[in-house]
Amino acid sequence: MKQETNKYQFAQLEIYKESLELAHLKRKTKIFMSLVFILAGIVLYFLLQISASNDTVISIMTMFLVLLAINVAFYSYDDDLYNNLKIAMYISTLGVYVIAVSLILQFQSPSIFTSLFLAYAITSIFQEYKTMILSNFALFISGILLVLRFPEIFQIVGTNESQTFFILVFLIIFVLLLTLSSYILIKRKTFFYNQLADIKESEVRNMELLLEIENIKTNSHLDVKEYYETLNKFSVELSKKIGIENVFQRKIELLKDLKNKKIDDILLKYTEYNIDEINEIKYMELEVRKKMIMIGIKASKSHGIEVSRKEIFSESQFKSFKHFGDAHYVKIISFVVFYTLLKLDKPYLPALEEERVKDILLNSEYFYRIDREIIDVYLENNMVFDTIVKDHMKGGR
Repeated sequence: MKQETNKYQFAQLEIYKESLELAHLKRKTKIFMSLVFILAGIVLYFLLQISASNDTVISIMTMFLVLLAINVAFYSYDDDLYNNLKIAMYISTLGVYVIAVSLILQFQSPSIFTSLFLAYAITSIFQEYKTMILSNFALFISGILLVLRFPEIFQIVGTNESQTFFILVFLIIFVLLLTLSSYILIKRKTFFYNQLADIKESEVRNMELLLEIENIKTNSHLDVKEYYETLNKFSVELSKKIGIENVFQRKIELLKDLKNKKIDDILLKYTEYNIDEINEIKYMELEVRKKMIMIGIKASKSHGIEVSRKEIFSESQFKSFKHFGDAHYVKIISFVVFYTLLKLDKPYLPALEEERVKDILLNSEYFYRIDREIIDVYLENNMVFDTIVKDHMKGGR
């Protein structure tokens, strides 16, 4: 058996991780637009209070409106929404700093310099590596250019000494601290996404393993043709029962053809569906994706199980033999018990020879469920393991 060493063996896990990020990115985009709208209202209020010229008010408000319009446009375009929102995020980061610098140039007052930090606070909502680098770089460059261009607005009253050097040092330290804190937050968020995807991968692996064991134990495979025929009969009876046209029949035919026909032929035969709809239906295909089978397995194993909110991400939900909080000796004991069970004759599984055990642990799904250090110890001493088990059980069978 060929061992897969990819980060995620199952391609759909990357899609799952992206869907998690997309859900949060959509929420963050809404929060960002709300904050920009509130900031625009506050800026407009102060502009009217100081009786700013109409040209000033119109130009600054136009920048706010353009920034909001860009976000709304990218958010509304459903095709490849994930990448669209990413692009909107980068444009928004630069746009907020452009507005902040414009306000500073317009009023040239030390108090308005805080608009740069407001811009940083708003863009930090995204919590994304590239956005963090872009935001920190924009803050640093904007701060330096403004300090060098307008040193007089930072001059302490009552002295002619320039404070430029001290302000630049403070700015450098401040940006470095912001970068460090943002990096830690983003690292935690990334770990959270990876952990969720890892849990999903464990779930998929376990179900794949159950299906493989079922095939070995029963020496039978799912009759896909019969399944689709039964499904079609069910859809006919269901449509009659609820009094509607059988809208399932074409989709069932499409599912059957997906295995044998190329995508171009599928598009020609099923003109009522576009490529995106066909790709969605692909996930329902039994032999390749096995999604419906896995949903059935998950539903059958999840019945009656209650998990409280605080336990959702506890280590008890992670892979067996690889709990993060377990001491090394606990992992060793767990492995030894498992190894011994493989060596014993059981009604459902005869004792396995050493080479077979070694092959299973190295090349099957169990490779991903046991701590790598424990696997290495076994591989280096597997003959010793085998000898101890044989000596201990000699005459006891």
